[in-house]
Amino acid sequence: MIYLDYSATTPMSDEALQAYQKAANNFFGNSNSLHQFGQEAEQVLYLSRKSLSASLDMQPSECYFTGSGSEANFLALISLALAYQHKGKHILTTRCEHHSVLQAIYYLQTQGFSVTYVPVDKFGLITKKALLESIQEETILATFAHANSELGTVQNLAMLGKILAMKKILFHSDCVQTYGKLKIPVEYLSSLSISAHKIYGPKGIGAAFIRSTLHWQSFLKGTTHEYGFRPGTVDVPSVVSFATAAETYLQESEADMKRLLNLRIRTIEALSMNPSVVFEGHPTQRLPFHIGMRLKGIEGQLVMLECNRKGIAISTGSACRAGQTAPPQSLLAIGRTTEEAHEFIRITFGKMTKDEDVEALTKCISEITTNYGNG
Repeated sequence: MIYLDYSATTPMSDEALQAYQKAANNFFGNSNSLHQFGQEAEQVLYLSRKSLSASLDMQPSECYFTGSGSEANFLALISLALAYQHKGKHILTTRCEHHSVLQAIYYLQTQGFSVTYVPVDKFGLITKKALLESIQEETILATFAHANSELGTVQNLAMLGKILAMKKILFHSDCVQTYGKLKIPVEYLSSLSISAHKIYGPKGIGAAFIRSTLHWQSFLKGTTHEYGFRPGTVDVPSVVSFATAAETYLQESEADMKRLLNLRIRTIEALSMNPSVVFEGHPTQRLPFHIGMRLKGIEGQLVMLECNRKGIAISTGSACRAGQTAPPQSLLAIGRTTEEAHEFIRITFGKMTKDEDVEALTKCISEITTNYGNG
């Protein structure tokens, strides 16, 4: 079976697995306990926090471990919005955001906040004009993902961040898809979220980073773990594994991204000859390992199932939307019809992707369009 769904999750690296087992065996204490076992766990937790923070040029005190990247998004947005609501209750986002961000926005709307969905262009990019026209006097917070997990388009966070800083608006970014793979312009961000299982670490562990110069308010009162940011005993072995996965992959990421970009270019060139194929997202300002596309007149679900039958795993969008009948919102946001959005499929490469995998994929797509297409 060929796995081409690395934006959904990645397999754990050997280093991450070994680190998890070692930490689980030797540092099983509760990091909040005051006895020796607890203090040893706390020390390992701090070293991991320090390592991950250093990879982003941030401070250990600005790192808060969470149960996932989704939870990191939710808690960071809620905590900042509640802390700064005295300055205004208006938030900016787009309809291309991850479901966890939109969930946080929906919750804040129940708390009296208002939201403006900044329009995006045909590639999913936010323009300077669109952002400026969306800002209101009451705007206190904006949240735009660094990269869209479905389209693959990478936002210009520096350009957006400069505008938001000038207007004194807090800026959060979901960086789950880009951490460890692309340089994140953290100097323009108030907060950001990352996740372990996108960089060959364990599932069930993520982190939110919030500038120490900012205030935040706990979502759940009386919380003691993670400086009051999140309830529940910290999963120290997963944190250690997270830091190890990051340290390991960051050493090889640049070379791997170049290799995967070459595979992507080869795939695009091969598929471009197929009249049924329509590529989505920005052609160059995008994740180098990511292909978003449609096969005209063919349901994405059918394509995914046919690929699976032929031994190739792809997806029809974000795994957090799996099982939903609604089409990807990002496709609708860039002007696609509901029928066109339902045609969407996502192909993402990773460490184990080989040249022959690309050949098998292009052959499979060709067979599907021959058997089912009308393009």
